[in-house]
Amino acid sequence: MYRRNPGFSITHRATRWVGLCLVAGLLTACAAASPDTAPVRTHYIHIQDAVSPQRLDVHVGDEVRWQNLRSEPVKISLLSQLSGSGVSCQTGFSHFGSLDDTATIPPNAYVSLCFARAGSIQYNVWLKPEDPLRSMTPTAKIIISARATQ
Repeated sequence: MYRRNPGFSITHRATRWVGLCLVAGLLTACAAASPDTAPVRTHYIHIQDAVSPQRLDVHVGDEVRWQNLRSEPVKISLLSQLSGSGVSCQTGFSHFGSLDDTATIPPNAYVSLCFARAGSIQYNVWLKPEDPLRSMTPTAKIIISARATQ
């Protein structure tokens, strides 16, 4: 004869209750968000035979994507020191859970960063990572400005 586990129904109910509380909290947080908050923009840096644009102006919270439009991998290296608190999101710049200042971008892929503080970032791209002396592009720059308050 099959016996029902009395602890299962209590655990199951507790799990459902916790899940419902989390959903309610998320809905409350979304409803409390200010409609005046400027949306985060995504800016693209294209890597072909050169890097374009060479200078990019963005705002804190914007995402910057370096897109490799070449048929072979490229390497990017940030010349400015970044800390985890200076970045609010990243794709492709982490190594074993910590933020790295270099990234290899496969063909037709991208890496990205969202900057959490105003400042400037300089970087170089190597179009042929195996030949770093002859394939480095001119140093490019990203200027990060604080968002204007309204």
